[in-house]
Amino acid sequence: MRFIGDLDDSRQAQNFSAYLLVKGIETQVDELEAGTRFEIWVKDEDQCDAALADLKAFQLNPNDSKYAEAVQQAQVLVRAEEKKRQQAQKRMVKVSGGVLPKRKPLTMGIIFVCALVGLLTSFGEGVGNGENARVKYDDPVYRALQFVCLNNAALEKELESWDGSNLQEDLSLRLASIRRGQIWRLFTNVFIHYGIFHLIFNMIWFFQFGTLIENRYGTVKFGNLVLATAIFSSLLQGIVPGAVGGSVPFITSGGYWISAFGGMSGVVYGLFGFIWMKSTYDPNFGYRLSQSTIIILMGWLFFCMLPPEMRAGIGFGSSVANWAHGVGLIVGLAAGYATSVIRR
Repeated sequence: MRFIGDLDDSRQAQNFSAYLLVKGIETQVDELEAGTRFEIWVKDEDQCDAALADLKAFQLNPNDSKYAEAVQQAQVLVRAEEKKRQQAQKRMVKVSGGVLPKRKPLTMGIIFVCALVGLLTSFGEGVGNGENARVKYDDPVYRALQFVCLNNAALEKELESWDGSNLQEDLSLRLASIRRGQIWRLFTNVFIHYGIFHLIFNMIWFFQFGTLIENRYGTVKFGNLVLATAIFSSLLQGIVPGAVGGSVPFITSGGYWISAFGGMSGVVYGLFGFIWMKSTYDPNFGYRLSQSTIIILMGWLFFCMLPPEMRAGIGFGSSVANWAHGVGLIVGLAAGYATSVIRR
């Protein structure tokens, strides 16, 4: 802020300040010497030269009607700015400290379902491939929610039209359950978690992002976003070739043709991407992601893309559904950016 001059009449100071405001130059008027001197300060130093030239012109003809007319125009601008500020405050959502808003039924409902599925499936413990696979695939809840699951009779039926290609990479067999009308499998595997820490990690982030979005946009729009990220992330993870990180099905010792991936992390990355874009491109969103949050989640995304043998060196060598993470993030980024542009 910089001082550009002073006036000795309060009405003149008011008229001149209003005139500058209408021109887009914000000022501060300080009253000095018992109302006989009024200092004019310009808030943006880059606008000082223009404001100083206007002050000199004003001093030559302070009674010009354009200065008095500017007062009414300035009052309209101030009222509009105040209304915009009040509307922005109403859209603000407190995400830390105090009492969180209560309108988050879907967020809490999904967390409850994930916890319940975790308990019913023993948090996926014992799931493995080959001869060491334990009898977790006999769990009816686990089989009902997985991306693909065929019993021995259904698999034999599917193999009648099999073309003899690589069994695990055959796209028709990987989509067999969905082709049979079990559409829920496109998204229900997100409720399955492998280990208590996998569940807790995902639910912490899901609660933070889910609460914010559901309270800001309502349960229906939030549910649509969750469903879209769950479907696209699960679908890509389930059909991408195993050579590039896809999750290929296999035949268990019990004769089931089943896939083995799940978790809410693809949805979490979708919500993260949505908030990232909204906070960047929608000035009315009312929340901005911290740099630390962006660094943590993007760092984890790329860390999980490292080969398992490299991650095993620090105690994290398990398989990761990287396609689900990446696709979920892309869906969230696209949804956040598109709705921001449409809003403008």
